[in-house]
Amino acid sequence: MSRISRRDFMKLTAATAAAGTLGPEKLFASEEALRHIHATHFGPFAGVTEGGVFRSVEPFKDVFPPTEMLESLVEYAYSPGRVRYPCVRKSYLDGTGNNYLRGSEEFIRVDWKTALDLVAEKLKGVKKEYGSESIFRTSFAGWAHPGVIGRPDMLQGRFLGLFGGFTDTIGDYSAGAATHLMPYILGSIELYHTQTSHEVILKDTDIIVLWGADPAKTFRIDYAVPNDCYDRWLKRLKEAGKRFICIDPVYTETAKEVGAEWISVRPNTDTALMLGICNELYRKGLYDRGFIERYTVGFDHFEEYLMGKNGEAEKTPEWAAEICGISAGKIRELARLFSNNKTLLRSHYGPQRSQYGEQFHWMLVNLACMLGQIGEPGGGFQFGKRGIPSTGHPIPRSVSQGRNPVQKAIPASRVGEMLNNPGRTIKFNGSRITYPDVRMIYSMGANVLTHHQNINELLEGLRRVDTIVAHEIMWTSSAKYSDIVLPATTTFERNDITFDKNVKYIYAMKKLMKRQHEAMDDYWILTELSDRLGFRDKFTKGRTQMDWIRWSFTSTVKDTSFEEFWNKGYVEFEIPEERKNFIRFEDFREDPQRSPLYTASGKIEIFSEKIASFGYDDCAGHAKWYAPDEWLGSEKAKEYPFHLMSIHPKYRLHSQMDNLSIRNRYKIDNREPMSINPLDAKELGVDNGDLVEIYNERGSIVCGVMITDSVRERVIRVDEGAWFAPEKPGVIKSRCLSGDVNVLTTSVPSSNLSQACAANSTLVNIRKLREKPNAHDAYDPPVVRTPGNKGEER
Repeated sequence: MSRISRRDFMKLTAATAAAGTLGPEKLFASEEALRHIHATHFGPFAGVTEGGVFRSVEPFKDVFPPTEMLESLVEYAYSPGRVRYPCVRKSYLDGTGNNYLRGSEEFIRVDWKTALDLVAEKLKGVKKEYGSESIFRTSFAGWAHPGVIGRPDMLQGRFLGLFGGFTDTIGDYSAGAATHLMPYILGSIELYHTQTSHEVILKDTDIIVLWGADPAKTFRIDYAVPNDCYDRWLKRLKEAGKRFICIDPVYTETAKEVGAEWISVRPNTDTALMLGICNELYRKGLYDRGFIERYTVGFDHFEEYLMGKNGEAEKTPEWAAEICGISAGKIRELARLFSNNKTLLRSHYGPQRSQYGEQFHWMLVNLACMLGQIGEPGGGFQFGKRGIPSTGHPIPRSVSQGRNPVQKAIPASRVGEMLNNPGRTIKFNGSRITYPDVRMIYSMGANVLTHHQNINELLEGLRRVDTIVAHEIMWTSSAKYSDIVLPATTTFERNDITFDKNVKYIYAMKKLMKRQHEAMDDYWILTELSDRLGFRDKFTKGRTQMDWIRWSFTSTVKDTSFEEFWNKGYVEFEIPEERKNFIRFEDFREDPQRSPLYTASGKIEIFSEKIASFGYDDCAGHAKWYAPDEWLGSEKAKEYPFHLMSIHPKYRLHSQMDNLSIRNRYKIDNREPMSINPLDAKELGVDNGDLVEIYNERGSIVCGVMITDSVRERVIRVDEGAWFAPEKPGVIKSRCLSGDVNVLTTSVPSSNLSQACAANSTLVNIRKLREKPNAHDAYDPPVVRTPGNKGEER
């Protein structure tokens, strides 16, 4: 995993500042420069500022080794891709609409009063004519930045709720399948809960199975502020002699760092592999019957399925081998290895982002139950990113989103389907949801044209929408496809407050630079709109943004004054020793009657009566193998013989920073790379650096070839997050020249239980490009004209 020294980091950040819009006059800050604490999803830092100019960053107290993303923050703040002024799409401003021109049409610069009056007028109009449920927000989560006061999704929810309500989203793209399943199985969402601590794993675990998990890469960012220093933990675990096994179609960053054994499973077949292991455990008497009987319910139903007593095939290692591409002998070896050692099944979210993705996490729990190590030091399973012990201190309070008067919400991954099918009713988690007729989309802190699967389906749906409003920092693809674009500040241009995920630190996010161009804070924008719509006092409660920051801190921390905190830039808390020895499910294992789980039975539900009662044909009452519509064993693989993995990137947070020079580290001809196995590359006749077109019936993208032994044969990897750049802007199914993988990904849901994202169940074909396609304009602002000025602005 790439890291840089503190000295090199300082040089690079200074050089970045000098190379940007700041001019070459100073490489390093002067003696008069100030250092202010700030924090991001890439880590905390001290920002070096001078005269209102943000010049460089210094890592904060070595709690998180600086990444290449942290070094790019100055370039981000002064990017030429910033939205500079309030802008309105030309046809929208003149009243002709022409929604099909979105993405290709120029914008007209307007002043703030005109823009805000127009947004307020459209909000009132759509509410009056179609009702509040016709207003949809795409801002479903807080990944825009970690500040708790300026969070776009919370502010927007508060604003639209006070206006009368809106159609919202349920769940997320990251872990939608698992988070809807786990409450039935374990009594909680689980993936976001504190897990067994790293200290316990270091002391007690023998084997760490990285099953669809790549923490060395994933932990470079965090939903709050990262602080894991996970590369240090990996080094300690490796030095302690822990054995690592990577079960994944990709040999991951983490696997390389620790020298893990690689079991290159066929994509989407992990459930079959686990069934084969469980069958071997059962047949050879290697499973823990006592654990099953005391701590679980429903094993008899699962056993019938596992052993073929219900008329289906027995799930033997040979049966599993035909599906997952791992030999029966290896499957038997894994069963013995796992049962004879203290084994930690370490997973994350990627495997469940597939059709029938719920089954992966359910089977992983079943396998851990049969091994009988749940609740023991160093054994069982571990999900998510919560292995670092928490201080137990409460997090800073956020501005309340408040109540949404509209009782309408859709699963996050169903946006394209909803827009194209108003009035359609779908099954969801034991109930039914009817899609609203959305007429207005209000977006803040979200880039839906990058993060949503099956983009061409989404574009079709967007044409049905009358108005799209976006608060944006950069001219992202989503901003270019909007009607009204309001320039928002970065966190570096205002104040906020945040925390790291184990609340060891609460950080002041201090203003580091003057506001750029005409950008304004989201809070100011929504306050002005609230004033026009008649509820300013309810929205602000008479508080400025700085008042809210003070309120947040003083409501949370009692033994430090706000002035002391703000002057120092942070407050630090100690981690109690007992939390360093935390073992997930220890209390439950010790006494399941006194410490039951919050499931219907109080135990782990290997069979769920509740899920069975839904009667779904794609999610039964126990874990099962279901063959996805798109996988390498399907008929469709004859036409599209490559399985596409759309994995989180290493050098950006989803789409954030794709437009910065950091992309030169990995892009090929300024396009997203496609990782491919050498044998497949030879068959296609492609070499490193060649350009290829990857395609299926949903669309096509251009990528650069990167040949590597780190992906399985017939599997390719294209990371998610490249900015959408159609060859013919505004045209549906135009080839994407930048390599936005979500042009290709399926919008089929995981199942009726969760209706979650299944992007990793995608098949494609590949052809070598003989002629070089045009350069793309993903990072270029659109043409912006000022009335009366014949020239164009950017």
